[in-house]
Amino acid sequence: MSDLNSHSALQPDTVSSHVVRRLLEKINEQHLRPGDVVESEVQLSRDLSVSRGSVREAYRILAALGVLEIGNGRRPRIHAVNPIALTQIFTHALHIAHATPLHVLEFRRGIEVHGAQLAARFATEEQVAKLRSLIREMRVSLHDDARRVASDMAIHTTLAEASNNPLNSLVLTALHTAISQSLRQDHTEQRSDEEITRIIDAHEAIVDRVCARDPVGAGAAMSCHFDLSINSLFRNAQPETPTR
Repeated sequence: MSDLNSHSALQPDTVSSHVVRRLLEKINEQHLRPGDVVESEVQLSRDLSVSRGSVREAYRILAALGVLEIGNGRRPRIHAVNPIALTQIFTHALHIAHATPLHVLEFRRGIEVHGAQLAARFATEEQVAKLRSLIREMRVSLHDDARRVASDMAIHTTLAEASNNPLNSLVLTALHTAISQSLRQDHTEQRSDEEITRIIDAHEAIVDRVCARDPVGAGAAMSCHFDLSINSLFRNAQPETPTR
């Protein structure tokens, strides 16, 4: 590999970005897991022919992203996925991209419909029992918005975990702030008892199909749930016609 420091066109931040990319590639190639150590500053700077300062900056970047755990006097280790860091990154990205609640619902729909189908196949008995318990919690929380929203979020989180696909849980974790805001709006914005009951019924239909080990029915119920939420969002966004 050529000496990156000898190339005048490369600025320090560009070198650090290159080191970040190479280190991520190494982590993937070596199948490293949380707790595993990575190369020392000295070793990596020698391997990549870059300065230790560039390597140190790359380690700091990856630590800020929650990829590495760094500390004085010891080699960096792979950090377990940090839900807080992931949520902050996605929240910032959604803000910069001007993503609307509708965009979030449309994105989630594509993931969670298939996730419900997978949950119907792979959910454990413990997860099935938890889903049934959360539906009961939603029912008794008809007039307690905060408690009902928490149960709603927990149902979607449990379904993602039950899908047996770790990416589903990662996506929901990353979108946690946006989803929480959407749920509070969906449950509390000028909702009658009848409308809230309809939301609970939609969740119960999903859980019933998952518990019945019916992938097709679970996907259809989740699709219907998102259709109701999207239609409600459109309806509430329409300006009221002034009365004469």
